[in-house]
Amino acid sequence: MKTMKKLALVIIALMITSISYGQFFTIGPRIGLSSSKLKLSDNIDAIQERDAQLGFHAGVFTRFSLGGFFVQPEALFTSVDGQVQISENGANVTNQVVDLEYNKLDIPVMFGTKILKIFRVQAGPTASLLLSADAKSDFSGATQDVKSSYNDATIGYQVGFGVDISRLVLDLKWEGNLSSFGDDLTVFGQTFQTDQRNRLLTLSVGFKLIN
Repeated sequence: MKTMKKLALVIIALMITSISYGQFFTIGPRIGLSSSKLKLSDNIDAIQERDAQLGFHAGVFTRFSLGGFFVQPEALFTSVDGQVQISENGANVTNQVVDLEYNKLDIPVMFGTKILKIFRVQAGPTASLLLSADAKSDFSGATQDVKSSYNDATIGYQVGFGVDISRLVLDLKWEGNLSSFGDDLTVFGQTFQTDQRNRLLTLSVGFKLIN
């Protein structure tokens, strides 16, 4: 029993020492920009995709390292935009552009390896919880809550490349959905059957509080 207690104390001491010197664990804030494009898998004449839009994200990351490998869980508030053009409104052709803004909580878990000590390659799943979704028409200026058109939670994936420079953490990642987050879109009195998926390219910078 005494031997087990001594072993437990040694393990705890090693963990505290490792955390203190940042050998196995680090944590810190991160912030960044994203370029997102709403993808409509269904070919519908009345509603069409538009150009990619800029968004942002901010939150916290942690990293657990062992040898040249690591696991990096993150929690991020993410605001992304999508844009579609509605060509028909009943019998009238309006060509109105609708801006779609999504606020969500993203929880990616990245698995990766280090190259030459400062470079990283990584990939992993990400869970997204939808907080709000709004649509704004450039035709009338009206804004509508469209959260009910989307799933509350979705699963996706991220792949990317990272660089560590002292306490700075830079990441360039591509994010995609494994399933659609909306099968239809009801906006300004019209419902369109779609298979909506969001594609994101994100660039972020973080700071290690433990290095």
